[in-house]
Amino acid sequence: MSRPQRVPRAELRQAILESARGILDREGVPGLSARAIAREVGYTAASIYNVFGSMSDILMEVNRETFARLEQLFDTLPEAGTPAARLHLICQSYISFMRRNPALWSALFGGMRQRETFPDWYGEAVRGLMGRLTELLREHAPDLDDNRAMRLTEQLYVSVHGAVALEVDRRLDILTTQSAGEIAASVLDAMLSRLKPKG
Repeated sequence: MSRPQRVPRAELRQAILESARGILDREGVPGLSARAIAREVGYTAASIYNVFGSMSDILMEVNRETFARLEQLFDTLPEAGTPAARLHLICQSYISFMRRNPALWSALFGGMRQRETFPDWYGEAVRGLMGRLTELLREHAPDLDDNRAMRLTEQLYVSVHGAVALEVDRRLDILTTQSAGEIAASVLDAMLSRLKPKG
């Protein structure tokens, strides 16, 4: 068998990430391995580790791209309408994204964790998403102080995340006939009803 033609490191890196995303989509995190990626890109497993130090590093980079795509959901929100309407829209957009990409979603918080701490950028990405959500909450209720606004954001995110997790794992129907979208809308409505809206 002829040896694969060498390609620039940046090109190989991108090929590895594209392969990893494809494997995640088909087989989930359990199917992701250096050997599986190597077979797809036509290199050895050792070559994969020459580009990325570990499978955890590969997963982190896939997650970086997923965070960027989630950030873009906020950028597509319409400027017209009320902050409450935009909050509902972003929640439903998030749920739709995760339904379309269940493996990528699961990898964000349920993938490999070979390290005790996440890289700095990971925390920054999470805080960035939380910050965008907090901005919308404060548009609806400008009197919110920073601490309460962030706590409400965390509560909303965890509630939506939990509903989606159960739905993706096909366990939500054990608890309720409601969909993750319906639960998210109800949780958000209850939260907004307790806040003094702008006006």
